[in-house]
Amino acid sequence: MKDKIKIFLTICFLSICYLCLGQSNVKKVIDEDGKGYLVIWYKKGKDTVNFNFPEGFENKLTDAEKLELIKCLLKFEGDTTRHSGMVYPNYYASNEIAVRFSPKSKFFTLEINALYFINRVAYGTFTDYYSAAPVLYDNEEKVEINDQPDKIAMVFTAYKNWFEACIKSGKIPKYFPFNDERYVWLRGKKSLYLKDGRLIENFYPGKFR
Repeated sequence: MKDKIKIFLTICFLSICYLCLGQSNVKKVIDEDGKGYLVIWYKKGKDTVNFNFPEGFENKLTDAEKLELIKCLLKFEGDTTRHSGMVYPNYYASNEIAVRFSPKSKFFTLEINALYFINRVAYGTFTDYYSAAPVLYDNEEKVEINDQPDKIAMVFTAYKNWFEACIKSGKIPKYFPFNDERYVWLRGKKSLYLKDGRLIENFYPGKFR
């Protein structure tokens, strides 16, 4: 009986490792200045889907495969390593509509980068609309919170609750819930879809229709 339990636990452990070390992979790279960035890809057959160059990937992975990557990205909660990139003042959501603003934040961390990539994995090109910059914002205090890890932890809680719901249902809903509460993406827009999955009519023209 004990041997059967050991075998079962071993299989469970290997299955958990496979989720982050098998076909999906998230790698943290640190440069000589101590800053870093994430490299994310998914190996599917002979093809490799690279999320650092994500054009067109959303039709290449199933929701189950996307959730494998998201599970790995959630492990970066609490990683306050500064990203090697800059928080640029201008962001373009698409060829049709330009989003221009100047964040006050001078940096973003790898945990914020991980949340942004979760958006990218789950929502594809809609990400530029929902989270046009790697900057989180407190709607009550009216301040950016890139330098407040305690508040970012609360954002992670919302993402983890969403992830658990996705696991239970086996799919990623079209509704984007992360700009509805106190902590949101700076200048991020509300979901283009209703909670029942229907596109809001005439809400956004162009490439997202």
